Amino acid sequence: MLNITGAFLFMATGLISVTFAIAIYIFNPYDLIFKWKLKFEKDGEVYNLWAKPPVDLYLKIFLFNITNSEDFLAGKDKQLRVKEVGPFVYRELLSHENITFNSNGTVSTTPRHPLVWQEELSEGNKEDDQLILPNIALLSIAQVAAEKSYFFRLPINILIRQTDSQPLVRMTAREFMFGYESPLTTLGYHVLPNWISFEKVGLIDRMYDFEGDYETIFSGETDPSMSGLYDTYKGSQNLPQWDGDHCSRVTGASDGTKFKSFMAPNETILFFRKSMCTVKRMVQQGEPTEVSGLTAQKFVFEENALDNGAIEEKNKCYCRQGKCLPVGLIDVTDCYYGFPIALSYPHFLDADPNLSTNIVGLKPNRTEHESFFIIQPTSGLPLRCSMRFQINLAMKDVSSMSHVEQFSHLTIPMLWFDITFHELPPALKNRFHLYLNVLPVLDNLLFYGSAIGGVLLLLFAVTKASVGMSGSLTSPTRKISLQRTYDFRSTKVYAPCEEKRHPSDCHELTMPSTNDVVPTSVFDLENEIPLSDTDELELLHDERDSGHGTNCSNASEDCTITIPQEERKNSPKPLCHQNSNFTLSIVR
Repeated sequence: MLNITGAFLFMATGLISVTFAIAIYIFNPYDLIFKWKLKFEKDGEVYNLWAKPPVDLYLKIFLFNITNSEDFLAGKDKQLRVKEVGPFVYRELLSHENITFNSNGTVSTTPRHPLVWQEELSEGNKEDDQLILPNIALLSIAQVAAEKSYFFRLPINILIRQTDSQPLVRMTAREFMFGYESPLTTLGYHVLPNWISFEKVGLIDRMYDFEGDYETIFSGETDPSMSGLYDTYKGSQNLPQWDGDHCSRVTGASDGTKFKSFMAPNETILFFRKSMCTVKRMVQQGEPTEVSGLTAQKFVFEENALDNGAIEEKNKCYCRQGKCLPVGLIDVTDCYYGFPIALSYPHFLDADPNLSTNIVGLKPNRTEHESFFIIQPTSGLPLRCSMRFQINLAMKDVSSMSHVEQFSHLTIPMLWFDITFHELPPALKNRFHLYLNVLPVLDNLLFYGSAIGGVLLLLFAVTKASVGMSGSLTSPTRKISLQRTYDFRSTKVYAPCEEKRHPSDCHELTMPSTNDVVPTSVFDLENEIPLSDTDELELLHDERDSGHGTNCSNASEDCTITIPQEERKNSPKPLCHQNSNFTLSIVR
């Protein structure tokens, strides 16, 4: 009976373990917990990372100082010679402010990107360094006016000559980046406020003008993998300056704070930044590697990302008003107040070689100038990034405008920038190491441990039950194992027996005293069923009263019990005489 109880306990424990393993396999608690953490909730972990990323994000700016300005303006030199100067480094304190949770699974927010000067990282470059740089105000207004009628151009040409505005001017690096005063800009601000809403012109100042911007971001409520990605920008799922979803669709893009989670192999992602004025697709490059102890995948912009339809027909939507720029340039005029701004990779990397024909000093280098993101594909967490673009003035025919005739059909590189961070802070790195490396291992150990342990317990339980329930398949006799000598008294001897049994088969036993040890076990070999202690006692009582005896000659000698054949046939138990004194040997 004890063997059956033990087997049952082992079997129950095994079934519970196997059931637990099946539940882990079906419900995958690790995935459920991780998806729950990806959802945006007030003071939630991933939500806080997105709202105010705890990373050191930097903006590195490289300016193109013009070294032959006098000769070029005098017509002595047909090529514009430039020299890269930088970096000028600022820390970008990215945050999402005024966050409101909406009922449709999104959050509304206002982006903030304040910049803080980092002199110690600028390698000796200072904001007040004097350089000769393009006069953006003059060149931009000249380009706009050149496309208008004579009567529109006339007063502007007069103003250019009277103010002696020059296309190349000396100014500080900070003035060029964050704004300098110009009579033309001041005039435009007062006369044409719907066109120019600022009194100073600065490329970085305009690039980081987020005034009036607002976004809606997926919270992950309906799809945790989409948390942190754009739903709309300024209330629309499409950017207004482009036609067609391929060029304008912003839904599902990332601003670089968090990308899509649970990425599949070869999956592409979308990236949008206001300074780019467009959404760009990024593709996986190479095999997954390990960065900061986490599995990482490198993403780069897809091939021909800056094509205007010359290579791929689908990219013709980047042609503004039906006019396409050369390969490698994207017209972002509508994002920069109508100024003829074009975006390219630094130093015209992967651009039409003709763009560099009249520019000397550019040295494109893929290692230094290619953009990339290194992303943890399960969480969508960026581990490193460098987003590198160049801002150019794409001049058309301006021969009708004063002081700028030499710049007709010239694409002038003004600066290139690198928005970058190199690694996660240690606390964030350790936290995601726990989530992405340690917990999955524990989850697998729990699953396989429960499954294998449960199966082993079930096998052990079945084996134990089979051995314990062995019966009389191997012998038709019943044996009683005793540990004491018991007295049997008999005055009657049966007729000669046809079958002899060992004394331990005796059924006519005098019950032991209370101080004696009771039989340790009784086995029914006919049925191979182990009997309990209670069964043993009942058996002994029954056989003591059965009236059978042994063939012992006296009370003091050991004897062999003989059982008549007829009684053997008629009784399920062996029979013994009473009143004989003999010793039963222990049988195991």
